[in-house]
Amino acid sequence: MKTRLMILTTALLGSVLVGAFIGLPVRDAEARSRQVICESTNNRRQHCRVDTRGGVRLQRQLSNAPCRQNQTWGYDRDGIWVDRGCRAEFRVGDSDRRRGQRLTCSAEGSGRHLCRADVRNEVILIRQLSRAPCRFDSTWGYNRRGVWVDRGCRAEFEIR
Repeated sequence: MKTRLMILTTALLGSVLVGAFIGLPVRDAEARSRQVICESTNNRRQHCRVDTRGGVRLQRQLSNAPCRQNQTWGYDRDGIWVDRGCRAEFRVGDSDRRRGQRLTCSAEGSGRHLCRADVRNEVILIRQLSRAPCRFDSTWGYNRRGVWVDRGCRAEFEIR
């Protein structure tokens, strides 16, 4: 009877340990995908140390100064850099996520323009193309009908 109880206990403990080890890579992959805010103060270049091996994408611009990839922000293997007043929230480590539909939308002049698209989940700003700032909920946003831009914002968006 004691031997049978010991075998059962060992098998149960082994199952728990195997389950824990199998779950580790999933938790680790989720932990690598996160959001980071990096900001240039006093129009000076700032480097924010973060693991960028999984890629970096501009999630949301927070500054009035434009954030344009390879001009006022970029990244290297040691982190994200921002310059000339760019302040933004970046998503790091999710290059292996399934990509959605890409859409370029531009506002001519000061009026709001809607670019029709089937938006079910989220929209992220991939790349600002205009000199006018593209700030979420100010000069760009989205609803079920599509992506809207305003006051000269022109950017490439990803619809997920």
